[in-house]
Amino acid sequence: MGIAAGSLVALLFRFGSTLLWAVIGVLTARTLSVEDRGAYASAVVFTSAVGGITSLGAATGYFVANRKADPAEVAGHSLVLSLVASAVSALCGAAVWLLVPGEIGRLGLLAGLLMPPNIIRNSLNGVVLGQGRLVRFNLVANLPVVIGFVLLALVLLGWSRRTAEAALAAWTVAQYLGLLPFLHWGRSWLLWPLRHRPRRDLVTGLLRFTAVSGLAGVVGLLNYRVDLLLVVSLDSREGAGIYASAIAGAEALWLFSSSIAMASFARVGAEAREEAARITAAGVRHTLLIVSAGAAVLALVAPWAVVVLFGPDYRPAALPLRVLCIGTLLYAPQSLLNNYFSNQLGRPAITLVLGLTSLAISVAAGVVLIPVYGFVGAAWATTLSYLVSGFVAFGLFLWLAPARWPDLWRLRREDLARYPRLARELAMRARRVGG
Repeated sequence: MGIAAGSLVALLFRFGSTLLWAVIGVLTARTLSVEDRGAYASAVVFTSAVGGITSLGAATGYFVANRKADPAEVAGHSLVLSLVASAVSALCGAAVWLLVPGEIGRLGLLAGLLMPPNIIRNSLNGVVLGQGRLVRFNLVANLPVVIGFVLLALVLLGWSRRTAEAALAAWTVAQYLGLLPFLHWGRSWLLWPLRHRPRRDLVTGLLRFTAVSGLAGVVGLLNYRVDLLLVVSLDSREGAGIYASAIAGAEALWLFSSSIAMASFARVGAEAREEAARITAAGVRHTLLIVSAGAAVLALVAPWAVVVLFGPDYRPAALPLRVLCIGTLLYAPQSLLNNYFSNQLGRPAITLVLGLTSLAISVAAGVVLIPVYGFVGAAWATTLSYLVSGFVAFGLFLWLAPARWPDLWRLRREDLARYPRLARELAMRARRVGG
């Protein structure tokens, strides 16, 4: 599967996943009390974030794609390390349950049990992405969400006891069931630790890479949400609610860039330096083209879109949404450049430094602008941070890669020719399926 077709596949999965998450949000909002929904959502978001950050997914993808390591060997080593991390998280949950009485203790136990499948799935799925198996990667990533929706619907609609504990227990069971595909697709991976001795150099390499990429993940998570925290602290909770709606609209544009980054991940890591740079530069050009068009449309319809999606009380979100469209466009190629820095060069520290740069600028500008301009000031602070860190990332890429500045933005005839070719390819596949 080519990168263009792979990007479309990834985008379709992203759209489907986003829609399903929205349906789950409506389901829990309609069936749980506000307090119970807050407890359930906080536990899910926290464990998902920690599970993603502490997993070895970035490291396993790099070692398979770039280092050409045996997928079964990498998966076997990551499984052992993931099981150790999982045991620690489960023990932490049990400790909370023993030390804290009542519902909070029970929710802590469930949260501790919820983290292991996230850690294991993300670590093993990194091997899948490193092999370039996009459909399999997305199926494994989204299956737990589908199962979670089914179990939540059964528990919350078919059972009289609608509590945060019941919902979190259903979601936890779904995450474990979501690991079942690895019993079929990764049987040799699961058996590898039983038949081989671990390699110290591979264990060290995985842990070192994960330490840096995990810290970069923490910084990235803060970078995406620090502006909202500053609005809560320096403006108002009402302003934070309006600004959160603007963020949700602007970040939807990243569905396109993240899909291209996912589709090109394996090839950027596996190809020679020159070819990896060419693929990355082409991805940046297509990202800027598509996200520019999307940002222009979103900025144009922003006053109507926020009212239709969130209600008339959120009409003030239109202006920060328009400002964030600028920042989102500037930051959209970041995931593609990070692919090159981490998966081709093996230097996730560059991603970490870029994230710290953006975070520092966002906080400094937010402290100055939010007290004066409110949540609109937060949008300008975020846009400024994206502008600076984006151009720093471009500069580092041009310094470290065999590429020139026009390669990143000047569209070529073959770039535009890819779209009708992709359309013809999809039409041919549709005819084959129909026939």
